[in-house]
Amino acid sequence: MKKISPNNLIFLLFIAIETVIYVVFNVLAATGAPDPIYLKYSGVLLCLAVLFAIIFMPDRGRDNAVMLAALFFTAISDLFILVLDKYYEIGLVTFIIVQSIYLYRLYADRLKKIYVTLAVRLTVMLALIITFVVLGMLNLLVAECAIYITMLVGNVADAFIICKKSVKNLIFAIGLLLFLGCDICVGLHNFGSVLNVSLPSWLISFAAFAIWAFYLPSQVLITLSVKGGLKLKKSQGVEDVAEG
Repeated sequence: MKKISPNNLIFLLFIAIETVIYVVFNVLAATGAPDPIYLKYSGVLLCLAVLFAIIFMPDRGRDNAVMLAALFFTAISDLFILVLDKYYEIGLVTFIIVQSIYLYRLYADRLKKIYVTLAVRLTVMLALIITFVVLGMLNLLVAECAIYITMLVGNVADAFIICKKSVKNLIFAIGLLLFLGCDICVGLHNFGSVLNVSLPSWLISFAAFAIWAFYLPSQVLITLSVKGGLKLKKSQGVEDVAEG
C-alpha cells in the first residue's frame, strides 16, 4: 500500500473538514437558522492554517510564502466585513492587497509582461472613478470598490490566460472565478439599498445564499493551488502553478 505523503495527508484532511463546514452552514441557511458567522470564518482561517502548516515541509518555496500572505490579508478582510460587520473600508483595503498579491503571483516568473495588464487596469479604474464622480456617487468606499473589482476581474482574466500551463493554474483560475461570483452576489444583494432600486425578492434571496456558496469553495481551491501543497499526478509537459 502506497504511503500518503505528509503534504497530501494535510490537504486531504483540509478538504474533508472544509466539506463538512460547507455542508453544515448551507443546511443551516436552508433551514432559516441564524447566520453561522463564526463557522464560516473558521473555514477561512483553516485555509490560512493549512498554508502555515506546510511552511515546515521540505519543499516549501516562494509560492507558499506568497499565498500565505494573501490568505492572511483575506482573513483580516473577513474579520472586518463578516465577523465585525463594520469598518468596510479597512476590509476592502486588505482585499485590494490580496488581489495585488495574486497579481504578483500570476506574473512572478514573467514580470516584464505585467505592464500591459497594469495599464489596462489603471485605465479601467480611472474610467470607473470618473463615472462615479459624474454621477455624484463617489466616496471612499465606492472608490475602493472600483479598484478592488478591477483588480479581481483582471486577475480572473489573466489566470485563465495562463491556466493551460498546469492543473494547479486551472484550480487557481477557477478559485478566482468563484471569488468573482461571490462578489457579484454581494453587489446584487446590496444593489437595491445603495441605488434605492427594488430588486425581485427571489434574486436578493439567491444572492444572499450564493455569496458563501461561492466564497468558501473559492478559498479552498485557491489554497489547493499552492506549489508544494497537494501532490497531483502530472501529465507530460505539465508544471506547477508557480516557481518555488
